Amino acid sequence: MALSKSLKLNLLDSTGFFEGNDGYSSVSGDHDEQGMSFGIIQFNFGQGTLAPLLKDYINENEKDFKDILGSSKAATLKKVVFDYSKSKQISWGKSITTKGGADISAEWKKPFQKLGEEASMQKLQLKHAEGYFDRAESLAEQFGIISTQGVAFLFDHAVQSWRFNGSHSKIEDEINDLDREYRNSENGARLPDEDRLSVLLDYIRSGDESDRRRAIKNGRGKVHGKQYDVDDYGLSYDDEF
Repeated sequence: MALSKSLKLNLLDSTGFFEGNDGYSSVSGDHDEQGMSFGIIQFNFGQGTLAPLLKDYINENEKDFKDILGSSKAATLKKVVFDYSKSKQISWGKSITTKGGADISAEWKKPFQKLGEEASMQKLQLKHAEGYFDRAESLAEQFGIISTQGVAFLFDHAVQSWRFNGSHSKIEDEINDLDREYRNSENGARLPDEDRLSVLLDYIRSGDESDRRRAIKNGRGKVHGKQYDVDDYGLSYDDEF
């Protein structure tokens, strides 16, 4: 199995639904103590994912970078990205966060949103999500997930949480036991992905994490006050990847 580029884009859009309201241009402040977050899967300073993304963009598109931010802000952000330690990057993000932590100041939000509209930045966001795609593929292989809807569940988990609340071997054994029972009762048919995801849900923290994954498993649901529908992203249990 391998993820096609079109599926990767669909997975980004699906998880992007939960991560923000503006897709590749989504921006948020230090509400989660990560300094600030930007992009469709909220690359951030705290996890060390935002600085590499911005470095690549600046190295490849410095003229556009300066045109969008203006010379002063471009110089400031370049210094933050190239010269600051992770802790100082987080502190800088906190310094431009508005009261309440959900947003950053308008003088910085607008240029970041403009950066997100650039095709070259969107291409880099896809590139910098490769580690999460690889993680989702690895989990799919381990747990026998074959559908695009199933891998969307795993990709969203890789982006937000990475780990499950239990050993992978324990989860795998539970799924395999259910699969054997199902095959015996259903003339050799494999345990459907939806049932496999139900097992995985038992090993995901309650709250926002389980709400997101449950919406993907069920195909729809309201999360963060918005209605999610898996059909909007071309994902299905009927389509294998």
